[in-house]
Amino acid sequence: METIILDNDIEYFIVKEELINNNLYTLFANVDDNTDICFRKTIIEDDGEKYYIGLDDDKEFDLVAAHFAKSILKEIDK
Repeated sequence: METIILDNDIEYFIVKEELINNNLYTLFANVDDNTDICFRKTIIEDDGEKYYIGLDDDKEFDLVAAHFAKSILKEIDK
């Protein structure tokens, strides 16, 4: 599984990406503590370079968290 060090200097696994309302979001899990997860909005530049930025507000966080939870539960239910 691919890892990345985010802006908080912690290494995270890149767990899953989801397209939500025409925005790409990524779910990360801390390599050393899988209970520590975070979401970032994923920006892909024209040259293919990916950037991860924070979510705008609590409303966006709630939307993304609910979407990922639903998606992961569907995968488990298969």
